[in-house]
Amino acid sequence: MNRGERLPAIPEAIVRVAIDWQMRLRAGAGNPELQRQWQDWLQHDSRHQLAWQRLQQMGGLFQPGQLPAAQAIPLLQWAEADLGRRRTLKLLGLGLAVGGSGLLATQVPRTWHADFATRTGERRQVALPGDAEALLNTGSSLDVVNDELRLRGGEVLVQGNDWRARCRFAHCSARDASVLLREHDDYSEIRVQRGEALVSSASGEQRLQAGQGLAVSAAGTRELGKGPLDPFGWTRGLLVVNDIRLADFLAEAARYRQGWLGCEPAVADLRLSGVFHLDEPAAMLTNISYLLPVKVVERTRWWVRVVPA
Repeated sequence: MNRGERLPAIPEAIVRVAIDWQMRLRAGAGNPELQRQWQDWLQHDSRHQLAWQRLQQMGGLFQPGQLPAAQAIPLLQWAEADLGRRRTLKLLGLGLAVGGSGLLATQVPRTWHADFATRTGERRQVALPGDAEALLNTGSSLDVVNDELRLRGGEVLVQGNDWRARCRFAHCSARDASVLLREHDDYSEIRVQRGEALVSSASGEQRLQAGQGLAVSAAGTRELGKGPLDPFGWTRGLLVVNDIRLADFLAEAARYRQGWLGCEPAVADLRLSGVFHLDEPAAMLTNISYLLPVKVVERTRWWVRVVPA
């Protein structure tokens, strides 16, 4: 990667866990068991290492009396990993000198200033201009600009007559339809639940009927068939899966809870089917241990790992 390129955003859950580890290591300096657990977490995922690297480059950011973690998280999510320490501290100094406002104004992703937004684990229904409404899923944000919907991040189900929406890689327009839009790391997902929608992207235009789905990215488009996850289950407060890999199930479940949730490679390919209630995250994890030969290890409220029983 070239020095001038922006690295991809780190998921908020990973950033929060990195912050939690920094606090724990400071409080338990010299504790060998704590150091071992931290190293295990660090080596588990390259994104953990990247989050930790960015956290150290912004050294001193999480000292008492400085920027609260809620404001600092987007800085760590989007900061370039190749920032020199002197440049980083200079930026922090400028931001903190004015209470953080100067730094936040230029570094916080626009999703934090959206017209409508949801917290982790929250779902929210909102009325839109005209005869339309939107249901936002966990950790999502939506703007309304000149009667056009703009999905900044996360997932939304739009229902109503004669509306237009924009996501990262495509535009979507529909009449009397129900359409799901979801942003992934490298593509936008569009699925029609009812009616039909016209999707416009760099690859051209494509009309989708009820039951059809499309993934749109910088590389082009591809049709989305029926997978192991019910894409509309969350609108009913459910996570509905059929023969899904445990690792993929946990990645989806992690969207609805704070902290890091994952599993050991030895159990990652176990298959799981079931219906889980999103508003009961603790029960969701407990049920896994009844369905599969695994156990749930919770070292802190921010760090949960599924391991062989």
